[in-house]
Amino acid sequence: MYSASETIAALNKEDIVKDVFYTDGDAFQPKGNLLVEYPTADTVVKMGNVLPTETTQVMPKVEFKPYDDFQLDLNATYSLIMTDPDAPSRTDHKWSEVCHYVETGITFESAQGGVISNKGLVRESYLGPGPPKGTGLHRYIFLLYKENNAKDHTFTEVKDRLNWGYGEPAVGVDKFAAANNLELLAANFFLAENK
Repeated sequence: MYSASETIAALNKEDIVKDVFYTDGDAFQPKGNLLVEYPTADTVVKMGNVLPTETTQVMPKVEFKPYDDFQLDLNATYSLIMTDPDAPSRTDHKWSEVCHYVETGITFESAQGGVISNKGLVRESYLGPGPPKGTGLHRYIFLLYKENNAKDHTFTEVKDRLNWGYGEPAVGVDKFAAANNLELLAANFFLAENK
């Protein structure tokens, strides 16, 4: 488990706040821990650890544990998203970001949070990491958002996984979140490469 300051420090160490949360990165304050565990033994996402691509090809179990000082709104709905801002590499963003997963309409039954993966409507099925050979470590980021006004809202369609369908390099989840009035609550990420 990570404190809010530890989460921000890990995200900043890998330039995720700067590269992915560019419209409101300075305002992001985590509201809890996003726990991500793949079915393969000992394949747990730990704020920037390196995982082999072959152990991350199926949808992981994702759980949200809010901090004690955060009141989880049980009447709200939430979105779980995974993105890769390093396509084809961290220095060449012509395909980034790549949309790896979008699930919306997630609800919680307990103020203590709980498992959130496969609890809502999967809009973009899980796409496991597939970094091109020799492009270095890619950042694979899981994000939990609160859906503000989601009951009266039709979500923007992700028309293409590359650039999240926007057709602009280095564009993705931040633009999607802004277009759909999503409020970022938690993040976790791992690194993977194809040597």
